[in-house]
Amino acid sequence: MSYQSIPQDENNPLPSESVEGSDLESQSLLRSETGAGSAGHHDHHYVSPDDPIVSPLNLYKIQALRVVALVVFIINCILFFAFLFSDFIAIPGFDSRGKSFFELDLLILCGLSNLLTLWCFSVPAYYERILGYVIAILVGLDFVVALTVPYIRSQFGLMGIFIIIWTLLTFTFNSLVDYWVEQGKIYQEIKYTGREETRKTVTELFVVLIKTLVKFIILVLVWNVSFSLWVASYDSHVKPWGKMVAVNEDQFKIHLSCYGEVYGSPEKSSAPKDPKDPKQPIVLVEGGQLTSSEEFQEWIEELFHLNKIERYCIWDRPGYGFSDSAPSPTSISIITEYLMEALRKEDIEGPFSLVGFDIGGLYSRLFASRNPGKIHSLLLVDSWHEDLLKKDPFSGTNKKNEPKKVFKNILETMNTFTGFKLWLKGILSPLGVTQNLHWMFHPRKYSSNSRIFGTDMYWSSKYIRARLQEQTTSSILSYNEIQGSDIHNVPLSVISSDFMIKNSLNWGKWQRELTKLSDQSIEWVVAENSDHFIWRSAKGRTQLQQLLLRLVSEKSNY
Repeated sequence: MSYQSIPQDENNPLPSESVEGSDLESQSLLRSETGAGSAGHHDHHYVSPDDPIVSPLNLYKIQALRVVALVVFIINCILFFAFLFSDFIAIPGFDSRGKSFFELDLLILCGLSNLLTLWCFSVPAYYERILGYVIAILVGLDFVVALTVPYIRSQFGLMGIFIIIWTLLTFTFNSLVDYWVEQGKIYQEIKYTGREETRKTVTELFVVLIKTLVKFIILVLVWNVSFSLWVASYDSHVKPWGKMVAVNEDQFKIHLSCYGEVYGSPEKSSAPKDPKDPKQPIVLVEGGQLTSSEEFQEWIEELFHLNKIERYCIWDRPGYGFSDSAPSPTSISIITEYLMEALRKEDIEGPFSLVGFDIGGLYSRLFASRNPGKIHSLLLVDSWHEDLLKKDPFSGTNKKNEPKKVFKNILETMNTFTGFKLWLKGILSPLGVTQNLHWMFHPRKYSSNSRIFGTDMYWSSKYIRARLQEQTTSSILSYNEIQGSDIHNVPLSVISSDFMIKNSLNWGKWQRELTKLSDQSIEWVVAENSDHFIWRSAKGRTQLQQLLLRLVSEKSNY
């Protein structure tokens, strides 16, 4: 292609805008090279589209947009690190009742979009821009859901709603920036080449391809996050079985559900009884690490309906089941204080017969230690030993090293690798891939209950965050708290799984040590033909129920 000098006349007007000094020097150099620019003859010389002078970055407006895009990226990074650190330390304003990894994921996607816009800023990509508008529409729908569904609105809080708005504005802004760069590029081409350039270099084609491909991936990710939010809004029709009790200066609520006559004050009791009439203690249930209290309590609920257990209570630790998320940091002691506060507010005084399964056994032990005089008895159901709170639970005297796969799908140890795995799993959890697939292909098997407190709770973002909080302080705080607890005066029964004892080199030793925690140990039962989840086998369920009935019938224990 040749570029000729075209005289300025009325039919061929030249741009009248002034250019920077560097632009004038470039034009002067071009004229000198072509021998043009003689006195008295004003000619305009068009240049090649590849000439640097044609770049839209030479326009003040585009330069300003680039600075603004960089500032938006910096603000996004600040928000990202603030939310990241808020999972480990309490930052005012960054904790909400439904705190999870949702906001963190949105900020990551915003950051990717910002980087995509800043990369090869002067090369616009039409289809990337269209995908950006589609993403903005999806996030806009999320904003509507977050505002109109009361449960979602309360879970997100002001900061969560702000992050959704920030995401909407970020994707819209990035698409508009791409459009304005494209218009600036066309303006520069007409100004310096005489026409809009339609051809693209190999480099430009590569950049456009990468931008469009990455933005499409972001669209798929945003779709998954949005779909998870919509499913969560659908699940909000399932109401908690009991009460949501505000704790920690009403910052968040925990789920507490009681059955039978559990209240201390007569005005709260539905059926007044003779004070001299002996009662069974209140069975207070603690769920496990991978199992909610709602699932674990099934065998106790059966005894209640058979009129063998008079009264019992279950609760969800923060982040589990129906309970809200708790601010960081947490520990077994801190979470136990939340339960004690909720019981005081509900005027539930005891006496309590504590039933703790798995890691819940550690919470029950600390509750018993903190409430002397209110404890009737304690039943540990294949409970954790405090050594499992350490980074390396198999170190120390009389410990046998064993492969961690022996605990696969049963429990997860508290080592550094588990913490890192939980964090990665948490980052991916708002995508809700597993839960969404279950909802689409097996809606009856994986219902709302499954996602809230059943098997799919394991993939819940709020639950994973609670697990990460638990893991972070396990060896720093929780281990020392359990070591300092004292239950030597508490009547104690222990039931252990024969499967766990046979398959783990340390489990039997740990269970034997648990039986020696109290001077009033009653009995130790090894459940036959039962895995860790003892109540799921017919034989184990029967042994478990009989053991609890023997324990609560001992009214002299309190």
